[in-house]
Amino acid sequence: MKKLFVMLCFIFALFVLVACGEEPKIITFLTNRTDLRNTILKEAAQAFESKYEDKGYKIRIETITDYENVVSTRISGKNYGDVLLIPQTVENKDLDKYFVSLGKTDEMTTNGWKGINTKAFQGHVYGLPVGLQASGMLINLDVFEKANVDPATLTTPEAFLNAMVTINNYGKQNIPDFKAAFYTHTATGWGLTQWAAGITTAAGNKDYMNLVLPWDKKAFYNSTTNEAGTIGKMYELLFNLITSNVVESSPTTDAWEESKVWFAQGKIGAMAVGSWAIVQFEEAAESYQAGKSKDVGYMPYPFTGSDGKLYVSISADYTIGVAKNSKNKSLAELFAKFFVEEFNFAEKTGNIPPKADATYPEKIQAFQDSGAILVEETPAPLQYEGALSLAEKNAASSITDEKRIAIWDSVWILDFATTAFDVRDNKQNKTAKELLEAIQQKWNNGVAEVEKAYGQKP
Repeated sequence: MKKLFVMLCFIFALFVLVACGEEPKIITFLTNRTDLRNTILKEAAQAFESKYEDKGYKIRIETITDYENVVSTRISGKNYGDVLLIPQTVENKDLDKYFVSLGKTDEMTTNGWKGINTKAFQGHVYGLPVGLQASGMLINLDVFEKANVDPATLTTPEAFLNAMVTINNYGKQNIPDFKAAFYTHTATGWGLTQWAAGITTAAGNKDYMNLVLPWDKKAFYNSTTNEAGTIGKMYELLFNLITSNVVESSPTTDAWEESKVWFAQGKIGAMAVGSWAIVQFEEAAESYQAGKSKDVGYMPYPFTGSDGKLYVSISADYTIGVAKNSKNKSLAELFAKFFVEEFNFAEKTGNIPPKADATYPEKIQAFQDSGAILVEETPAPLQYEGALSLAEKNAASSITDEKRIAIWDSVWILDFATTAFDVRDNKQNKTAKELLEAIQQKWNNGVAEVEKAYGQKP
């Protein structure tokens, strides 16, 4: 009896050891798409679980509303699931601290991957794009037609501003409760950051963002010509749209969701937003009236390059990565690749799939067929990686300046737009050039640090 008891204890102990060493068969996926929790995300989990039913793999989906802030905090606390959308707050130089390499940049590029440089560092890819977006402006084709405005002719900021004035006049006279020819979504904060996606178009150069901007002392303001600079002309257009009063009446009321319905009703003419929004506005239009989705159009930012061509950047919105502290990295990586490739999340959400041979969504294809050249921004070579973030980090008037010029940050551009609204409402007396000159002075402080660390422009 004693021998039997000892044997049973030994078997139990062996079972515990084996069980403890076994990788868990359930992983947690963190995502910001709360709107897709019970539809596409649920389908993805079910499809994966069905494929690997014999192995018993399970996917737990956790959707998070304030994704950037919540997940950034959780990463600091080392509690960030197994597979997740990599927050924008994680700098590329820090990727290997928190995420697993999913492949080498050169090999994946050769194999037809696009957008992988978004979350890559020193030749390694840490995030797979869940979909690519084109940059540009969402336009209401029905409103444009009724106001007799041809979007194909809007290739300069002057032409676009004049068109918005025409549409605004038409709307005020003919459309009840007309909201705005151009809706800036200033109240959201993030709505203003969408303008950063137009930098490649404004510069007319796919090398500009990473190989020119960190050294550019004429980016926002050209002191030699006393004019808006390379990309300053884009923000000057935003200023002029606001001060010309062709935008929403209140810069403090967040109406993102309402704007989808207003757009369908013909109460909004245009807005700056990534192509990811096309599907959302099409769905809202169809809910309002069958067939209305055809009125949802998309056009490039109105800037033609010096070579007469119109360049539009395509880039990853979010990338999916594998947590370095996951207890089952192999399963997490298996799901990440399944989600992007086999399940094809991009296609199901109306985005551009991140593989070279993929079919573009209908309206993005039409966008390209119109003459726009879709390009990826040239990534910084290894010796210049980090130059842009260094410029941004030091683009401030002092160490206590909270309005540093970080390109995709909302603080500085919100201040810029709010000032423009104050000018419109006769609360301030500023010009776009004055504001851009002040921004350039801050940016020059960042350029100085880049020159110290990296030398002169490559």
